[in-house]
Amino acid sequence: MIRHLDALSACHPDDTVFVAFSGHGTDDHKLVTHDTDLDDLEGTALSLVELERKFTNIQAGRLLLVLDCCFSGGMGAKVLKVDIRSRDASSAEFRLDALAGEGRVILTASAADQPAWEDDRRGHGLLTSALVDALSGTPEVMDGTHVSLTRLIAHVVSRVQASAVAMGKRQLPGVRAAIEGDVRWPVFIRGARWEQWFPALARAYVDPDPSSLARVGFPTGLVAAWSKEISSLNDLQVKAINDYGILRGEHLVVSAPTSSGKTMVGELAALTAVISNRRAIFLLPLKALVADKRRHFTRLYGPHGVKTFEATGETDDVGPLLRGKYDIALLTYEKFCAVAVRFPHVLSGVGVIVVDEAQMLADIQRGANLEFLLTLVLMRKRTGAEPQIVALSAVVGDAAALAGWLGARLLRHIERPVPLDEGLILWDGSFRHLVGGSGEEITTTAKVSRLRRTDSNKDWIIPLVRSLVDEGQQVIVFRELKGEASGSATYLAASLELPPAAEAVASLPERDQSRSTRALRACLAGGVAFHHSDLTPDERRIVEEEFRRPGSGLRVIAATTTLAMGVNTPANSVVICGLHHPGRDGPVPYSVAEYKNLVGRAGRLGYADRGTSYLLATSPVLEDDLWRRYVTAEPEDVTSRFLRKGTDMRTLIVRVIASVASFGGSIAPGDVVAFLEASFGAFLQRRGDDNWVWDRGAFASSLDGLRAHDLVEARADGTVALTLLGRIAGEGSIEVASVIRLVRAIRGLKTDEVTDPALLVAVQSTVELDGCHFPSNKKSVKPHHKEPQAWVGELRRLGVPAQVMGALHWDTTDEVAPTLRAKKAVAALLFIAGKPMDIIETSMLQFGGGGDGAAGAVRNVTSRTCDMIPAAARVAELVVPGLDIAGRIERLLVRLTHGVPGATVDLARECGASLSRGDYLALAEAHLTEPQRVVSAPDVLLLSCLGDDREKLIAIRRGAEASVARRAVAAIVPSPILEPYEA
Repeated sequence: MIRHLDALSACHPDDTVFVAFSGHGTDDHKLVTHDTDLDDLEGTALSLVELERKFTNIQAGRLLLVLDCCFSGGMGAKVLKVDIRSRDASSAEFRLDALAGEGRVILTASAADQPAWEDDRRGHGLLTSALVDALSGTPEVMDGTHVSLTRLIAHVVSRVQASAVAMGKRQLPGVRAAIEGDVRWPVFIRGARWEQWFPALARAYVDPDPSSLARVGFPTGLVAAWSKEISSLNDLQVKAINDYGILRGEHLVVSAPTSSGKTMVGELAALTAVISNRRAIFLLPLKALVADKRRHFTRLYGPHGVKTFEATGETDDVGPLLRGKYDIALLTYEKFCAVAVRFPHVLSGVGVIVVDEAQMLADIQRGANLEFLLTLVLMRKRTGAEPQIVALSAVVGDAAALAGWLGARLLRHIERPVPLDEGLILWDGSFRHLVGGSGEEITTTAKVSRLRRTDSNKDWIIPLVRSLVDEGQQVIVFRELKGEASGSATYLAASLELPPAAEAVASLPERDQSRSTRALRACLAGGVAFHHSDLTPDERRIVEEEFRRPGSGLRVIAATTTLAMGVNTPANSVVICGLHHPGRDGPVPYSVAEYKNLVGRAGRLGYADRGTSYLLATSPVLEDDLWRRYVTAEPEDVTSRFLRKGTDMRTLIVRVIASVASFGGSIAPGDVVAFLEASFGAFLQRRGDDNWVWDRGAFASSLDGLRAHDLVEARADGTVALTLLGRIAGEGSIEVASVIRLVRAIRGLKTDEVTDPALLVAVQSTVELDGCHFPSNKKSVKPHHKEPQAWVGELRRLGVPAQVMGALHWDTTDEVAPTLRAKKAVAALLFIAGKPMDIIETSMLQFGGGGDGAAGAVRNVTSRTCDMIPAAARVAELVVPGLDIAGRIERLLVRLTHGVPGATVDLARECGASLSRGDYLALAEAHLTEPQRVVSAPDVLLLSCLGDDREKLIAIRRGAEASVARRAVAAIVPSPILEPYEA
């Protein structure tokens, strides 16, 4: 090293010299080289004093020195301790300052009083790892075709800080620069010695041809399957592979528009793990998206031996996930969070975690759950379990903070593969818009001529949609409310006079139809559909699949935002009428990100060459407001919900304790705080204030509250542990406030009072069920009014104890809440009684307030009730002595999941979702609920109940046989194992 430094004394002032050292440093400020004698550090290590002398002789006009080593800190990273050390860290600072003379740039891995940490995955120090990537042409540092020194330093410093934070460490690189202007140099090329020393990091490159994926290790079968699905890899996907290391295990945040191909990036990372004998987890926000992704993965990857596992509900068997019997697992955020907390070993066996719709971190209801889960992953990373994280987000404002928190690189891609003309339909019928690709503002006059029939938005929507359909386009009309969506579909079907979407009509279920099912059938007869929560998942899937089927008769869909997240619907144009969510305290405006997600449905790659979005602005005031607030606005930054009002710190605390302390174990309160301070919310706080810490007073108050409610107990050594009651809140997706309410509702009951109806009513008092919207007559709220009397009376007739009935009134914020809680309980009971959906709707809407239907609200309430029942049952068994209801709860969960009466449970347990609720009700009506009777029933009889579906016939046969076998095993009375004991 000294010889090479001496040789540099021959440099010319026009030369640029770059010296990099990565290794250990001593705490008396010496560089430890590969041939340093540890017994003779004084004579064989290079001191900063000597380095300063050598650099003084280098006459190059520009010199860059990079030191990836420690000089003090004593934390054991890349520092060697010696018996004699300099008086303080300032001596190292002084020497480094002296090195940074005119024309010099000194980049050190850390401050003089900090250690420099290493990246075990890469085999480098954090600084060297970031530097090598940057010199190799990382897009963030490029200025045209060359590397910019200014950008390089900023990028490397940011990457090192983020990587250290992700490890739970602090490392702030030091920069000393005295150089005018910027310095640019060509991209460094990795040569033969690099390939020899770091074969695992050797790169292969792809091009847009899907067959080039074979170069990076994908088997020919998969490559052939992709080649049939896509004509080429797009720029985003090529960059993710070639420049951002998605196939080399690099953590990555992808922020890109709809139809940009970002989901494929996640799939490439997941399949890379699979072919390397590792497992992948795909996390999605909605059960419907999980089911859609399972169908896609099963069809595309199943033939190549990839085992896909799905879990979203309480009745799903997570055994394959716990035993590692899967290649790719698809789960909702909450489901995986519950699994990861209770079974921490699951994270250790995962190679890749793909988080779809990562912008949901900012969601009011779901954001805190997702953030907790990602914080849990990051904390496990500090103990050696480090799956690759790939976060896929719609276009948002600032995603750099999210990438920094995750220790990931940010691939931001704002260009759409299909140009989008985005603008407003004005009150005079003109179209003011931004031209996709160029951004030029243009106003097209006389785009639409108003009908002037009803003085409503209908007068604009009908002529606009008619003109688009006449051009051969497929159109989505977005409305705020489900009643508006189905109403728009109805009048468009009547006005447009399109041919029927016959295949979709034929696919709709014949049994257990809701009001919306019948309305949908009528609309499809006119070539139009609607899409909202009152439709079943299967009905929504039929609409989606028919809309994207080549040659489809379905030309128009009127939808709420249920169609906007993650659903592939290839519209040419999108019409948006209204930008407000209904809220308890009044309408809530859509965010810019939500609006951009809606317009992004127009112009889907592979289906259209161009897309257009039309936002109705039917007055001059609306024009200015919508143009400024939405069309030309930038999406909001990704934010955190951890520190926002409404997030219960008690719930966060018990989840942290459950995830960090093993069963019965304890944890120091300071370690709980450390976990909370690793959250995204805390990360954002420290960006503005480096000295920010979690509010210890609020933390202590929350901990005291948990102890007061017997959820947490203090140990003699100062640590805290969860009680059995606390574990219910900590291990499940249930709020602490909900557990407290359940205890209050159930404690003191007799064993025979803890009935299924009692549990269903108690669950309605939880925070989670209060968050479920349900229709009601807002004017019928007093105890003597008809609606409250009806629902409360029904529950009392079922013998629900007065104590549980009282829970309907606890912690309510308005007069409507107790009635809604009682009504939701009745809805769930009607659903599991096997009442047809149209009868349930008629009952629920008899007092008004429901508009066109209530099927979606009924299913949502029942689904959330199913989610909460296991927690309620565990609470009941803890607070009611002698209670054992595990078997009964298993049956109740099956009934809530499938909406079936008790007689059908055995079949539903085995057949699951392969049969619809209508199928089960038809079997019950035909008295085909006993498994043995189903086994012996003729095919023709079963087919008459199953809509002549042969696949369902196979499923019911297998299910019935399995149920018979299960009963036979249960009927065996085991003989005594031990003989009578004789002394």
